[in-house]
Amino acid sequence: MDDKGFLYNEKHLEFKNLVIKNARIICPGPIPEIQADIEIENGIIKSMVSDLPIGDIAQYSPIHGNEKIKTNNRRVLIDAKGMVVCPSFMDMHVHLREPGNEDEEDIESGITAALHGGITSICCMPNTKPPVDNQYLVKYILQASVKKGFKVYPVAAMTKKLEGAELTEFGLLKECGAAAFSDDGFCVQDAKLMYEIMRYAKQFDVLLILHEEDYNFSKSGIMHEGYFSAKLGLEGISSLSETVMVARDIMLAKKTKARIHFTHVSSMDCLELIRMAKEDGVSVTCDVTPHHLCFDDECLEHYGTNFKVNPPLRSKEDREALAEALNSGVIDAIASDHAPHIEYEKNTTLKEAAFGVTGMETLFAATYSELVINRKFSFQKYLSFLAQAPYKILGLKSPEIKPGNTAEFVILDLKKENLISRDFFFSKSLNSPFIGQKLTGEVMCTINNGKIGYLKI
Repeated sequence: MDDKGFLYNEKHLEFKNLVIKNARIICPGPIPEIQADIEIENGIIKSMVSDLPIGDIAQYSPIHGNEKIKTNNRRVLIDAKGMVVCPSFMDMHVHLREPGNEDEEDIESGITAALHGGITSICCMPNTKPPVDNQYLVKYILQASVKKGFKVYPVAAMTKKLEGAELTEFGLLKECGAAAFSDDGFCVQDAKLMYEIMRYAKQFDVLLILHEEDYNFSKSGIMHEGYFSAKLGLEGISSLSETVMVARDIMLAKKTKARIHFTHVSSMDCLELIRMAKEDGVSVTCDVTPHHLCFDDECLEHYGTNFKVNPPLRSKEDREALAEALNSGVIDAIASDHAPHIEYEKNTTLKEAAFGVTGMETLFAATYSELVINRKFSFQKYLSFLAQAPYKILGLKSPEIKPGNTAEFVILDLKKENLISRDFFFSKSLNSPFIGQKLTGEVMCTINNGKIGYLKI
């Protein structure tokens, strides 16, 4: 146990048998919730029944005095009364920084942060140093994640060195395990090259995850171009930077029939284009980040560098439109865009600070607070954005809580309130905009690949 009072893969919690008592099980979609005890044996859900017999309760010893978590030499017993059990989450936009910037994050620390956030699958972006534009690095990431017993899906670069000039080897990269392709962090400015990329994507049936930014509208910008950039005397980034590229790539996708996914959408004008494209039969999906849902450009009034992101936090009107687009189905998923930076990259002037914030560990609490508590989304609909849609977009099978399946779920306390502090995080970097914010909802336990990956005691 560390000084935070958490357990993470501690040896004495390795088990062959785990029982979750009094589980209120809620899944995405119209599936009715059920109340059951869940028995897991050798990582597989063995049974889900009411009042599972557990033998002599006196044989169990509380872990560190916690009566809700007990163990003996045969099994671990967790009492989930008053909590919710649901499928674990997928984050389809994460920067692990390895290789190249392991001082900010690495695969191991990123996995730890993910499990703390209830996440058991992630897509890692290719803008590392060197970029993930070759077979060796795709295989390296896959091998490292297998060793940790965690599902990391590498996203390979669309262009060599992320320079937007020459295509990577789509077929070879897909064959060795690339889950999708992206130049995230950069945007291909050449429309003819983007057309060729989409033709190849269609040929190899791969998903393109697109960071949309016309540099003519964004270069030298610090924050959203609007009232607050003018008030603060800071150079703005027009929403046209995003909208122009979204419009271009919708037209190219319609022509090529490629599958495209717009990541971290931020402006209301983009949402209207995406809505019309979906109605027109274009194969397009998109995601939104917690920080774009929870904050707007007014947050930069005090020059807080943890609110400096790309695309920038936009107006209140844009923020409202993002929430409505989730509710109406225009936006398909929520992804963190977890972008860790070490202290000196953020502890500087707003102009000099790096773009990006961490996000995996607050992914659940931030979005649950904003969407379910504040905006009254149904919990099942909300779950679909984290535990179902990302898998569907990537063509992967989402976790299901049923007998015969590998155990892959989270236990949530939906009533727990936390004031987020720097001590909350397992990530190597602490550039979170939610530090100092009170959030509702906490991940109490993450079962990953049939094992306890994270447990709060």
